[in-house]
Amino acid sequence: MARIVVAEVCPRCGSLDVRVTEPRWFRIEWDRRDALDDGWVDRLEFGCRDCDLLWE
Repeated sequence: MARIVVAEVCPRCGSLDVRVTEPRWFRIEWDRRDALDDGWVDRLEFGCRDCDLLWE
């Protein structure tokens, strides 16, 4: 089975040092997360560690 890895690149400076977060409206306790969260990601937010640009 082949696996594909895609690296997010900063659109401003071209850096590969990018972090990704999944913003949430509320905090879910770990012991209840399976019951409340179906695993769907509403949106991802990217941030460049070199130039501090944020994008979705």
